Order: sequence, then structure tokens, then C-alpha cells
Amino acid sequence: MIFNEKVFRFFILSTMVFNVIDIIVTVKVIKYGKFDENNPFMKMFLSMDGIMPFILIKTLLICGGLYFIYKKRDKIMSQIGAYLCFCFYWALIVHFYYFLCCK
Repeated sequence: MIFNEKVFRFFILSTMVFNVIDIIVTVKVIKYGKFDENNPFMKMFLSMDGIMPFILIKTLLICGGLYFIYKKRDKIMSQIGAYLCFCFYWALIVHFYYFLCCK
């Protein structure tokens, strides 16, 4: 194992928290704000009536992927995947903070 169980769980749970933050910021700033969604797949769900299709798909995709990563947590690729998911979402949250709060 590359990471111990405690660090691996931290990556998984932090990614879930980052996903919730991403959903809140996306709905507030993109759906009801002045910015556009760059992801064409998620833009389709964001443009539907209401926000529930977007929230449902986003939650299912991220949590479903993390579930499979967690089930195979003894494999090196799953540990690398959990680490990369954490890093990408952390970078996204820093990006949100910088562009929404600092500019």
C-alpha cells in the first residue's frame, strides 16, 4: 500500500466534501450567476429545469466512482486514483476561492 488506511479515507472523505462545495458554488455562481459551465456534459444537466438533475448526476458520478475506488483500496491504482481525485478537487476549490473571493 502506498497510503495507510487513515490517509486513504481522508482522501475519499475530503473529495466528497469538495464535491458538495463544488455543487454549491456551481449552482450559486453558474446557474444563478453570470458565469458559464465549461463542461458540456454537466452543462446539459445544469440547463434543465431546476437544479436537482445536476445535483443528482454530479453526486452519483463522484460518489459512485469513489465507492469503486474504496472497494479496491488495496490496489495501487485505487490509491493513486484517490490521491488524484483529492488533488484535482483541492485545486478546483482553490481555483474557486481565488477567482471568486480574491478578484
